Amino acid sequence: MELNRLAVRARLRSPWESIDLGIALARRHWWPLFLVWLLPAALLFGACYWLLPDSPGLSILLVWWLKPVFDRLPLLIASRALFGEPVSAGAALKQFFAQNRRDWFAWITWRRLSATRAFDMPVTVLEQSSGAARAARIGVLHRKHAGAATWLTLTSFHVETFLLIALLVLVYLFVPEQVQIDWLPLLGSDVLWLEWGINALSLLVMAAVAPFYIVSGFCLYIGRRIELEAWDLEIQFRNLRDRHRREQQRSARQRARAPATAQLMLLCALLGIMAAPPQQARAQAVDTPQQARETIDEVLAGEDFHRVEEVSGWRLKEIDWKQSAFPEWLIAFLEWLESRPADSDDESEWGPFIGMLIEVLLWLAAAGLLVYLLWRYRVPLRQSLQWRTKPAPRRAAPETLFGLDVRQSSLPADVCAEVLRLWRGGDQRASLGLLYRATLAHLIETYQFEFGDQLTESECAQLVQLRQRRSEQAPRPSEQALQPSKNSPQLSGEVLRPPGDEPRPVSAALSGFVQQLTACWQQLAYAHRVPETLRVEALCDQWREAFGHDD
Repeated sequence: MELNRLAVRARLRSPWESIDLGIALARRHWWPLFLVWLLPAALLFGACYWLLPDSPGLSILLVWWLKPVFDRLPLLIASRALFGEPVSAGAALKQFFAQNRRDWFAWITWRRLSATRAFDMPVTVLEQSSGAARAARIGVLHRKHAGAATWLTLTSFHVETFLLIALLVLVYLFVPEQVQIDWLPLLGSDVLWLEWGINALSLLVMAAVAPFYIVSGFCLYIGRRIELEAWDLEIQFRNLRDRHRREQQRSARQRARAPATAQLMLLCALLGIMAAPPQQARAQAVDTPQQARETIDEVLAGEDFHRVEEVSGWRLKEIDWKQSAFPEWLIAFLEWLESRPADSDDESEWGPFIGMLIEVLLWLAAAGLLVYLLWRYRVPLRQSLQWRTKPAPRRAAPETLFGLDVRQSSLPADVCAEVLRLWRGGDQRASLGLLYRATLAHLIETYQFEFGDQLTESECAQLVQLRQRRSEQAPRPSEQALQPSKNSPQLSGEVLRPPGDEPRPVSAALSGFVQQLTACWQQLAYAHRVPETLRVEALCDQWREAFGHDD
């Protein structure tokens, strides 16, 4: 197979691009494809008309069933045209029996109703595969594009149906208005000439649609082979090889045409160089083992050695059947029930018991459903009944967070002055730690934040930012005054929280200060990066603006 003669560009295509390519190729070669499909089918249809004149439905059914036999010649023409070897309709018709010699019985029996017929046919016709080799090849091809091949079959079937209806309507439109025909009795009766005419139109429609269906499935098959066998890369490598050969031939011709004088001058120059006193060559310094090791580490640290590729797909879930098996006690109970004698007395004893058991199970199911509904809709029910939940008791303020003492009693009278004194004294960790724990202490005491030991510094800062956003989204006092009261009909079911229970809002300035201080503290405590003095002084000024009035 000469890939350089491929009539289309070999590249990776999606299934729908491949089908579109097949439609374009079928449009270019539609007439010979139409003829090689129609002529054998028309011969069979004519033989049925001669042998079975009273069975038009059976005749068109036979033509429809033998579609895989008629599809092979258009596939042959399309494959030769794709590789630059056009075949005429007459030459293709001469190969009708030769092309249908392989696997013809399978294609008209169990493979006839295959939804991927156009996609699978090239494996038989072009690759000449059968048996286990064909099954393995089909399994590889169907890993992709099988869904598109199925949709292609369904679409072609519907296109044939719509075209047949359109032709029938067109014939009806050509009937003159002066001709009065009662169509309902005519269609309901067994009029053979009308049925044969409709079947002839069906044959023409099938022959017109078949080239698009066959060539689209063939291009879908070609696209899958390009993906599997990397035809695009092989063509590029072949082009590079041919170009290299042409350059070698061109260089050889140039060397052959070089004048003898140039060769003589080159020889003289070489003799002159050889006659000159040799200079001491400087040996290039060889890398030491340590330098070589560093070079290897740099290469290994590159992106080429750290490429990660994720492949997703569908697979069957592994189920542990031992865990999902029936329990032993249930099996023993059923065997015990089955082993008991089935006399009239036992039936009279077990009947009421089974009825009572079913009744108890139904009552338990109803009670469970009621409990679930009450729990699921507890909030709307509580609001409709105007129940007020008691505020949860506030937890005791923690004494330490992240190893820092956050009690108000542990803080100095002037926090910022002590922070700056420790900073200028060289104890940066104690200085910034004092400012950070003073901030936490004021947030807990003044703003009622409930920080726990399970939180990190970043999560505490996120809680502050979250309350700041909620404070901005809350309605203003003027807007609250315009809203209806709780006694209005629209809000009769709302539960209003007492004003004293609302937490203190957080301003944007305080939230930004907490974010900056947390970042500086984390960099100093964990990364050992000391912030600049000006930044610490700015943080102290922001702390005075945020908490100076609380002292």
